[in-house]
Amino acid sequence: MNLRTWKLAKRIGKFLGIALGAIIGAYSVQGFIVQAGLGGGGIGGIALLLFYTLGFPIGIVNFILNIPLFALGWKEVNRIFVAKTFFGIIVYSLALDFFKGIQPLQLNDVFLGALYGGVLGGVGSGIVFRLGGSLGGTDIIAKIIQRRFGWAMGTTMLMINALIILASWAILGPKIALYTLVSMFTFSKTVDVISSGLPAKSVTIISNQSDQLIQRILKELGRGVTFLHGQGGYSSAEKNIIICVVNIAELGHLKRIVKEEDPHSFIIVQTASEVVGEGFAVE
Repeated sequence: MNLRTWKLAKRIGKFLGIALGAIIGAYSVQGFIVQAGLGGGGIGGIALLLFYTLGFPIGIVNFILNIPLFALGWKEVNRIFVAKTFFGIIVYSLALDFFKGIQPLQLNDVFLGALYGGVLGGVGSGIVFRLGGSLGGTDIIAKIIQRRFGWAMGTTMLMINALIILASWAILGPKIALYTLVSMFTFSKTVDVISSGLPAKSVTIISNQSDQLIQRILKELGRGVTFLHGQGGYSSAEKNIIICVVNIAELGHLKRIVKEEDPHSFIIVQTASEVVGEGFAVE
């Protein structure tokens, strides 16, 4: 397979992945959110409110209301993103009406509907985001804000959807509005995990046994390390500093290595919300 064919296959694969994410997102809405009578955020939330009050089809309304935001995305974001988003909106809108009336589970608990709908919807949108597209609505606005200010997309969507929650409160009642908020929070956190990966840990180790620690970290964890030279502020003695990034599952093992080699070492653990590189997320 030559390079040109490989790039074409990779591009087609991304569009198929976006279609899968859009279908999962639509399934979560019709299968759990609508069944539980919950609202939503952004354009999808407006489409749900119009469905509950006037009976308008969710998919068609979602597509029509996304047109102005799609035009905004065309001006503000690169055209590859716009093309992927337009494709995602079409698949998502069609799937929303295709899955109308589906009930994968007989839910008698609104909370479960909010939980399942939020997680599954977040998985679908997260897949689309990770492949460089979106499902329209506030996703486009969140993408623009992320590009300009670096804010997490899930958090941004949660903030700008506050007005839709207030509308749900007035139309659907306070109980449903609160459960909708639970669904949206679950959705946003799932999006962040899928699109950015689980938070890693950046560990700074100050130790007099740095050589032994480096050897064990490389051998037992297979993680690279950065070796720095420092100086103690009180003693003025030279200190060896190790910086290593590990995932959450590896953190306990790293701590055991440090404790075994140097019980008097000093460890600083910080959360790295996203790490791109060998052994971690690669865009």
